[in-house]
Amino acid sequence: MKRKVSMIVLAAGCGSRMGAPKALLRLPMGTSLLEHHVLTMAQATQTTKAAARGSEDPVEIIVVLGASADRARPLIPESARVVENPDFATGMGSSLQVGLRAVAADTEAAIVTLVDLPDTPAEAYRRLLEHSGTEVLARCTWNATPGHPVMIGRELIPRAIAACHDETGAKDLFRELSSQVLGIECGDLLPLGVSGNSDVDTAAEAQAHGLIVPTTGMSDHA
Repeated sequence: MKRKVSMIVLAAGCGSRMGAPKALLRLPMGTSLLEHHVLTMAQATQTTKAAARGSEDPVEIIVVLGASADRARPLIPESARVVENPDFATGMGSSLQVGLRAVAADTEAAIVTLVDLPDTPAEAYRRLLEHSGTEVLARCTWNATPGHPVMIGRELIPRAIAACHDETGAKDLFRELSSQVLGIECGDLLPLGVSGNSDVDTAAEAQAHGLIVPTTGMSDHA
């Protein structure tokens, strides 16, 4: 069997500043933000080196849920695999651990993004996929500013899991191995003035991105 690349969306937080879990956000036409991420990732795999390797399923997509998981799960296409983080209240680090532990046994590398980054285009994932490898450590940069998505090779996943704590993901690993981190510039993929690092933390920021915040609020709170 050919190796896979696992693509992970971290969407477990309760969204305390948003007033609702970010996993429940929707685009103006009604599509969920989670579905948008999954479809963008799937689009990225259609014309890449990974897709040409001959495997029937060269890429898997994993969504990590936590707060309001019961409401978020139906918003995710069946093509993606859902895993839940029961410790989501401890911070993003535990969600990254859950996501990385869930990758397939034949995964060559894991690509990770955050649900609150709605502007990431499919081409950014394609550029990362072109550099996949078991020892790679790479990340997209947006006009020379490091950001997400990031890619972690299979051999480095245990170290990434160990580096996670509280609200910190694999930042310490990227800092420790900074000399070998491959930066993939993607700033040219977005309109002038738009950055792939523009996250959505508040209801006002969501509305500025054209996203719809659920009016029922949070069913889980940390």
